[in-house]
Amino acid sequence: MVVEEEVKPDLAVSEAEGERVARALRPSRIILPVLLGVAAVGFLFYKQFDLEQFRQIRWTGYSLLWIMAALGMLALRHFFAALRLRIITRKVFSWKKYIQLIVLWEFSGALTPSSKGGPLIMLFVLTKEKLQAGRTAATIFYSIIGDSGFFVVAVPLLLLWYGPKMLFPGMESYQDVGLASGAFFATYAAMVGYWAVLVSLLFLRPQLAARLLHWISGRRLLRRWSEKIERTGREFSLAAAEIRSQNWRYHAGVILSSIGIWTSKFFLINCLIIAIVPTISLDGATQAFIYARLVAMFVIMAFSPTPGGAGLAEVALVNFTSDYVPAGIALVVALLWRGMAYYGYLLAGAFVAPAWIAEKIRGDKNPG
Repeated sequence: MVVEEEVKPDLAVSEAEGERVARALRPSRIILPVLLGVAAVGFLFYKQFDLEQFRQIRWTGYSLLWIMAALGMLALRHFFAALRLRIITRKVFSWKKYIQLIVLWEFSGALTPSSKGGPLIMLFVLTKEKLQAGRTAATIFYSIIGDSGFFVVAVPLLLLWYGPKMLFPGMESYQDVGLASGAFFATYAAMVGYWAVLVSLLFLRPQLAARLLHWISGRRLLRRWSEKIERTGREFSLAAAEIRSQNWRYHAGVILSSIGIWTSKFFLINCLIIAIVPTISLDGATQAFIYARLVAMFVIMAFSPTPGGAGLAEVALVNFTSDYVPAGIALVVALLWRGMAYYGYLLAGAFVAPAWIAEKIRGDKNPG
């Protein structure tokens, strides 16, 4: 489907920005996260792998069925991500284009620390796709609100139901503040903070965002970044106008698709644990508690300093599920999970990104 609205000057991109994004998306950048992942796997293999427990894994049709279910969850997560993008952009692209854009989004996020990179690169990508400026800004900010909002709401509800034992194996009270629980509370507080700021500035006081950022850009110590800060203010105004003009179905669609993204992401790990751990119970209470524990784990990983959480995610899963997955085979679950949900996107992006760059960046520079 052809996009009818041209991009506005507010979000016009420069040739220098195009080159920066091209460098950020180059396939050779997958080397660092792969090396970090290999290092983590090597460490876990050395410290915890148990051959006897590994031999207890039943590689049968049953385990294959649950691995296939995990792949189904991965596909479902991709669908919900594409659906949310389709809702926010108001169906201006084909389904094929949305699937490609999600691959680029996941690839850019996999190459950068969890709290950086992906959204900024996608702002450029959507602008080069000639998406109308307000929808481009709305896509980035509303996606961040949807993702962080899931945790902001889910965490207190799950804590009310399960209590402190949800946060980490062996934790009996909220006073048991070790490294994991301390990181959890600090990260969750930061998440609530920036979510509240985004919601307030986009839904309640959008004019305040532009004025505040304009004031900040004039400070002497920040003058070297003044242009970027001013641009962020314009993006806030454009996003707010786009989001506030929509009906309740639009907002319900964003909320439900965000829930679908994260729920299918967690259920993928549930399926792999069922496939690998022969003693795991299939009752709803056990699986729901594992789901809650995974929510806590992903809160801590939200601000991972490594690209896509490479290295840290594997170690985190082993530690956070240690009361359900024997340490000797937890490595297998971690490898299958990251192979599907992380390295799979690295591989897909290594094919999709160069073609997109050749068409949208190199092609625009050499139209003839």
